[in-house]
Amino acid sequence: MKVKKIYLDMDGVLSDFHKRYAELFGENAAGEDRPNKKSSENWKEFVKSGQFETLDWFPGGQELLTYVFSLGLPIEILSSTGGPKYHSEVRKQKISWLLDKDILLLEQEKIALNIVPGRRVKRFYSFSGNVLIDDTEDVVEEFNQYGGTAILHRNVNTTITTLESLLNK
Repeated sequence: MKVKKIYLDMDGVLSDFHKRYAELFGENAAGEDRPNKKSSENWKEFVKSGQFETLDWFPGGQELLTYVFSLGLPIEILSSTGGPKYHSEVRKQKISWLLDKDILLLEQEKIALNIVPGRRVKRFYSFSGNVLIDDTEDVVEEFNQYGGTAILHRNVNTTITTLESLLNK
């Protein structure tokens, strides 16, 4: 397979959204598929208090980023803001996180930012040769269905091994 471009998700790949959410609310970030009133209020508080700017690195996130930069391929961020309601606020916070971590200043002159208003939008980046590294199963499945290749990210070593096998095909 000729890999033309690598897309990196942020939350659950580079940044640790779930850790911060659990610290603040004492529970996992539930409600992605079926939001309830409590999860909606928690989400609103998470966004309004600027939490996306302050997330820790996801374990192995720096190692993964270093590895993909070493490949010399175009790399782009493809991350969701969770929907249109808070899109502009979350987008600003995610850009701030990327700037704070110097990701936008690394080895390439420019990393394209695709910060989209919902995870279902990611499928529109799915073309042959495009690889997405994402931690959300339905996003991975959909990206694969639409012609791209997605890697379900759980840990850096497995993701790097999977990406290496794609590059060697």
